[in-house]
Amino acid sequence: MIKDPMDYRTKITRRRLLSGLGAFTVALTTPIWRASTAFGQAQKTKAARRFIGVFSANGTVASEFFPGFSGLLQKSPNTIPSVTTMTDTPLTTASLGRILQPMSAHISQMLVLQGVDMISTVSNQLGTMTSKPGGPHMKGPGAMLTGGSLLAGSFQGAGGPAGNADRISVDQFIANRIGTTTAFQSLEFGVRVIGGAPLNTISYSGANQPNVPIYDPTQMYTRLFANSNLSKSQLSQLLVERKSVLDFLQSDIGVLETRLTSDDKARLDAHLTGIRSMEQQLTSSASACTPPSAPPTLDPNDMTNFPAIGKLQMDMMLLALSCGMTNVATFMWANADSWQYYPFAGANEEHHGTSHCDDSDSANVNNLVLMNTWQAQQVTYMLDQLAATQEADGSTMLDNTVLLWGNELGVGNTHSYKNIPWMLAGGAGGYFKTGRFLQYPDVPHNNLLVSVCNAMGFSDVTTFGIPGVCTGPLPGLTA
Repeated sequence: MIKDPMDYRTKITRRRLLSGLGAFTVALTTPIWRASTAFGQAQKTKAARRFIGVFSANGTVASEFFPGFSGLLQKSPNTIPSVTTMTDTPLTTASLGRILQPMSAHISQMLVLQGVDMISTVSNQLGTMTSKPGGPHMKGPGAMLTGGSLLAGSFQGAGGPAGNADRISVDQFIANRIGTTTAFQSLEFGVRVIGGAPLNTISYSGANQPNVPIYDPTQMYTRLFANSNLSKSQLSQLLVERKSVLDFLQSDIGVLETRLTSDDKARLDAHLTGIRSMEQQLTSSASACTPPSAPPTLDPNDMTNFPAIGKLQMDMMLLALSCGMTNVATFMWANADSWQYYPFAGANEEHHGTSHCDDSDSANVNNLVLMNTWQAQQVTYMLDQLAATQEADGSTMLDNTVLLWGNELGVGNTHSYKNIPWMLAGGAGGYFKTGRFLQYPDVPHNNLLVSVCNAMGFSDVTTFGIPGVCTGPLPGLTA
């Protein structure tokens, strides 16, 4: 059978064209260039959802954290919490206490939760109160994102000994589902997380599998950018070389177009228009996703470096999220116990000791408020940057993020696991009905973790952590 003659000029031209576009595609899909908020997604592609878990220590001052504080709703023993026993109040600037005042610009995308308790720290598999390993400050970090408790172990501490957490944390559960296409399934950041286990970890890949946060910015920088094998100048040169693949191939494209049918030519034109658009986005966005200069060398154990290192760590976390290097991150402001001093917040006192002051000690209570307000300012910075970063579909990163800020205790001077100060921020792609203050009658925080999973798109999740403690998703959160 005689085959139709082949025009080798057309074949070679196609090959050269595809070769050039293939190189361009490689450049776009490397971890450094692939940005889910800019050129990494088509305009009609739904933006990726992201999760950020933020930890701060030693409880709070309820009257200055919870909006319009009026005490706790109480439930009768052995009753299942329901929507009918929940109080739902709109958030307003006037209702915010001193601690959350820095977040007033983000009220419309916040949920403040009261009466959500860390029951799993002191409950067995049936949800019955029992004695468990670990002291008051040890138990909280291990439970915050796991909905579980601590294993027996040899780690010392007040109330110890104890081991690590007994199950996977929600950040890692999420990462296992959405982290397979990013350079890092998750990233764990910290600032002066100097205490030993289990005070220094909120993220767990499984039972006794802690993901200890990196609190040295130089170490985190190396982890993020060592695999790029390119300096900033080399990346700039690569950008120049990739800037206009189409211009380089323009003569070949012109010849190829003369040999195509009108239908094929229309398809090629549409394809080239899309590639040109990608190039333009690359030119305008690449500067935001190239590695920044290496951070200055700072002693991560020196408490005077706490604010500076915090800023460096937040910026690297936000860069990694905005550039699609990961969609899951956790951030620890010190370890549980937090022996940090806060002169930069106007309270030159040690955090842990201050949190144990008596409620009648107004001077120290005020110092604790100043410390917690400074922490809120740092979370506000995260929200500011997320809100300022636009996705390809026109939404913002904050619109598509779930940020959960929590603590290991409700109140430091009583070591209570009740009434943990929880704040949710971000639209989660429209899942949450935000801008509200919700008061619950002592519900387990396991239910909150279920709701976080549901907000990330996992509707199949109906329980999280210790099964006997969890009663399903937290009611009243959804839009």
